[in-house]
Amino acid sequence: MNFKNRLNLIFYRLRYKFQEWKLRLSQRYEDLDKKGRERLTIMVIPHTDRRTINFIISYKAISIFIGIVVILLVISAVNVLSHSGSVHQLTELNLTNKDFIRQSSKMKEEVGSLHETIQYYYEKISSLYIKLGGDPARVSKGMGGAANLNQFASLQGTPQTDITDESFRIKEDIHNLKLSSELSDEIIKLIKKRKSIIRNTPSIWPTKGYVLFPFGKYLSPITGKEELNKGLDIGSFPGAEVVATAPGLVFDTGFSPATGYYIKLAHKFGWKTIYSNLDRVKVKKGERISKSDVIGYVGKTPENPIYHLHYEVHVGTQPLNPFSFLNQIQE
Repeated sequence: MNFKNRLNLIFYRLRYKFQEWKLRLSQRYEDLDKKGRERLTIMVIPHTDRRTINFIISYKAISIFIGIVVILLVISAVNVLSHSGSVHQLTELNLTNKDFIRQSSKMKEEVGSLHETIQYYYEKISSLYIKLGGDPARVSKGMGGAANLNQFASLQGTPQTDITDESFRIKEDIHNLKLSSELSDEIIKLIKKRKSIIRNTPSIWPTKGYVLFPFGKYLSPITGKEELNKGLDIGSFPGAEVVATAPGLVFDTGFSPATGYYIKLAHKFGWKTIYSNLDRVKVKKGERISKSDVIGYVGKTPENPIYHLHYEVHVGTQPLNPFSFLNQIQE
């Protein structure tokens, strides 16, 4: 049997099956239709002398009625389930809304606390910046206060609300943090500059001892007259080490009967220091000296037999009281 004949055979078999199913369905429909045409009589017999009421109804009508009832029940069940789902979703939405309100309130408290911390940090940075000699105009650029809040709201063209308030606070905090960062950089620069000045300012005791004669006018025990002391006389023991009070350059050394051996140092920013009444000198002219380096030793002079160091501090040609700098300026 070739392929074409086989296809024909399959086609006729399927056609036969289809006709058979069609016939069965037709017979089934006729049976149901015949059954549906059958009538059912419902009699209502009263207990009085009234006549009996008869209801004649077909099985087909009963089936249709039952079908309508079933459909209505299904639709009602679907509506009930849908309504239950809506109620459940509404309940979940209500719970979610309450949770959102609670989280929003907590976040608002945290934002408020953060705002206060940033404000405190900004005020401290600003205060330190001004104390170090910074420009007050830069500090005044910071945002803050109810007036700025109202101005911000009016510029935005919207009424002031909690959201507007929080938005302004966040913008204010971002601005102040940025400005605080810039001021911190400026403070570091100012401190480095101050540190350089302090490092090169005479600020330590040149030798161990006590104040024998202060700066200014004093009664000299040698002459018995009031004299002007341009420096500070520090009593000490013979041969005590004398150190440089700031880094600098030795620009002069020498000896005189009135001052004994002496050393003169030049420092940055116009500072000069003079060390006299020395027993001997350890440095040479033109030598670069660091702070705390030993430059000589305490001695005495023929005119003043007391072992002491005469120490002077000058800015340019103006002598200053050395005691004002001793242990007062620290790095």
